Amino acid sequence: MKISKILFYILCLLIICYQSVNAQELDVKRSSLGKLSAPALNEVSGMVASRENPESFWVHNDSGDEARFFLIDKQANLKATYYLDSIEAVDFEDIAWLQMDQTNYLLLTDIGDNRAVRNEIKLYLIKEPKPDSADSIYHIPSEEIRTIVLNYPDKARDAEAIFVDPVDQSVFIISKRDFKSALYQVNPFTAVKKDYYVLKKLGEFPFSFVTAADISPDGSEILLKNLVNIYSYKREKQQPVQRILSKNYVSIPYSPEPQGESITFDLNGKDFYTVSERPFGLDAYLYLYKR
Repeated sequence: MKISKILFYILCLLIICYQSVNAQELDVKRSSLGKLSAPALNEVSGMVASRENPESFWVHNDSGDEARFFLIDKQANLKATYYLDSIEAVDFEDIAWLQMDQTNYLLLTDIGDNRAVRNEIKLYLIKEPKPDSADSIYHIPSEEIRTIVLNYPDKARDAEAIFVDPVDQSVFIISKRDFKSALYQVNPFTAVKKDYYVLKKLGEFPFSFVTAADISPDGSEILLKNLVNIYSYKREKQQPVQRILSKNYVSIPYSPEPQGESITFDLNGKDFYTVSERPFGLDAYLYLYKR
């Protein structure tokens, strides 16, 4: 199984490199802040900067883990673990932040589907926690979790990247295993709330295998990431996100991680962070990219 997995990633890297084109690059300086050492953090697949807990991040594991997420500090130390009561995790792949009525929320996304066979994917909305320093394990009761069920407009797809537009709270999901990653949209946070929605396809990117995404706190920049590249899309005057597809992206220098599947903006909206899974026992570090 390990051999086949390695061969699969080699093939994916070849496809990604084939799709990559020369583009202007932004200057960044990468530094390591700390190594993931807690045994529970073995397959970190999503990350977002915390608003309620300064200098901290919310992260979660990939498929195979329970319905839980973690708070880590800027040295990658585990600070708290949260369980979603009565929720059965299939394949958590990303986590996003949004604000409604001056309240901070987290959106945990069960959207992974390696074989593209799931009849539905799910989002879980919760208020962003602020841990009591006396405890390290917490439970979020089911009545405090909003479950949002989604379907693709055509067929099931695998996805690992999501972000929420701070301008109108629209949710954007980016497919992974298509030859060209596709952008899908849904807005479940309007005045009329439902439990089920059909995603709308907006367009395609000129690359594939997107594993992470984030949008700056003011919505002026979007970062997309696959295993070997980071792409930056600038947004002007709160234009619709889909219009960015017609723009040229800017590449950001990136040294590939063992299996880098997470990216998040700093709260300053300029710098950003990445972290990797720990495949085959390799070390994973929390990296800061300063611009």
